[in-house]
Amino acid sequence: MSEGQNEPSSLLTSDAGNSSPLLRDDGMCFGCGSENPIGLHLTFAWDGDTYGARFVPEACHQGWVGRVHGGILALVLDEVLSRAALERHGLDWVTAELTTRLVRPAPTGEPLIVRGRIDSVRSKMILCSGEVVDERSGAVIARGVAKMMRPR
Repeated sequence: MSEGQNEPSSLLTSDAGNSSPLLRDDGMCFGCGSENPIGLHLTFAWDGDTYGARFVPEACHQGWVGRVHGGILALVLDEVLSRAALERHGLDWVTAELTTRLVRPAPTGEPLIVRGRIDSVRSKMILCSGEVVDERSGAVIARGVAKMMRPR
């Protein structure tokens, strides 16, 4: 990973306040873990009701030459949507379902913005939606919707 592109996350570096014995953060999350040597080290912030991160995909994130792998785009959507739920409603939520629509190819080496929002909160489910956009053009690269549930 190139230095400075994806700053390490300082959020959730311990399991303090985690009400679920099934979930514990050890910093090794591939998306946001500060301790994962091959992770993306995404750093998130709220902008009103939208949660987001900047991501510059590299050649190691490609599928076809020069194009970001669709699984990486789904991963960053899952990361922003699940973290939006846990930041607002606690660590005891996990992704139960993620639907991703890949709209157009994303080139490697170009900055992307991944953002998500909480659409509704129920007693046993949080519904979220988000998108990955090209930072320069604003074009939507991918869209995602997710259902978050409490683990059993």
